[in-house]
Amino acid sequence: MIDRDLAGPPDEPEEGDRYIVAADPTGGWAGRADQVAAWIDGAWQFSAPRPGWLAWVLDEGMLAVWDGSAWADSAAAIAVLQNLALFGVGTTADPENPFSAKLNKALWTARYDGEGGDGNLRYTLNKESPGNVLSLLMQSGWSGRAEVGLAGSDDLAFKVSPDGAAWTEALTLQKDGAAATFKTPLKVQVDTGLVLELDLQGGSGLFQATRYVGNTAGPVFFGRKGRGTRAAPLAVQAGDTLLGFRGYGFTGTEFVSGSSGVAFLLESAEAWAHGAAYGTQIRFFTTANGSTTNSERLRIAESGDLQMGGANTVISAARHPVLRAYTVATLPAASPAGQLIYVSDGSSNRRMAVSDGSIWRWPDGDAVA
Repeated sequence: MIDRDLAGPPDEPEEGDRYIVAADPTGGWAGRADQVAAWIDGAWQFSAPRPGWLAWVLDEGMLAVWDGSAWADSAAAIAVLQNLALFGVGTTADPENPFSAKLNKALWTARYDGEGGDGNLRYTLNKESPGNVLSLLMQSGWSGRAEVGLAGSDDLAFKVSPDGAAWTEALTLQKDGAAATFKTPLKVQVDTGLVLELDLQGGSGLFQATRYVGNTAGPVFFGRKGRGTRAAPLAVQAGDTLLGFRGYGFTGTEFVSGSSGVAFLLESAEAWAHGAAYGTQIRFFTTANGSTTNSERLRIAESGDLQMGGANTVISAARHPVLRAYTVATLPAASPAGQLIYVSDGSSNRRMAVSDGSIWRWPDGDAVA
């Protein structure tokens, strides 16, 4: 309403202007005291107020309510809004949904300190007892798809549904904080960067896996690798990492990355072909003191051979030790004592040699020559 103090109509009203007619009206408003006058299509139309009608009076910046006999000011108007049985915003409320709103955006903001508030906003929901339900239900076309809340207990549950009828409780956070329970496999799809980063200030570790099953199977970590894309995967090639574990430390300036630190990698040993070729190997890496780049130290080859320093077998898949071969002219240092090597030439066909700390000797004690 533009005004409620005029006893007669304004000289040049605009389409849609509305006024509350004052007492003892005159002219075109005569006999219309307390009614709402609206200028519509070039003429005044009048509506007699009913108890509970609310009007915002623009020139006063005040809310007024018709109490049945007069337009009362804000205090009475606010009182009308207390203990409402139904309240609808943009739609009609009903007994099942006594507070209903139909709109495209909603905003709740804290009252700032300079406005008499404290800058905080806490939205509180309450239920009568643990066995009741307190939840936020999300629907699509009036059919339930997700529900978050305290559903029949005080544990926080996350539920999803494909059709509004069959529901799956995907995640539960226990009220005492003891555990987060996933009722279905957790699948996270990320296209770049880290999938999960854990930052632990204290404690003894990050991971503990427990499995209860009526056979010999225990907890297992699976790694899967495919080339191509998620939509069009391609076969892995030789040397592709299927699952890797790397350990990095802090230098005093930053955490190292890349080829620093320590690692072991589960890899493909050949180009894979469906139903025909799935060769694999495991490689272990460490970084020497005084160095910043790790090197391969140990390998379990696709053949089953145990290898060191690359593809150099030290124990074959048949569990036979394999000595490193040298010629007499290329013998390595004999220190420390107790080393065994294979000499590919030399006198008397004696091929195995042992170091005594100073020189290499044949098994009978003679110096290798």
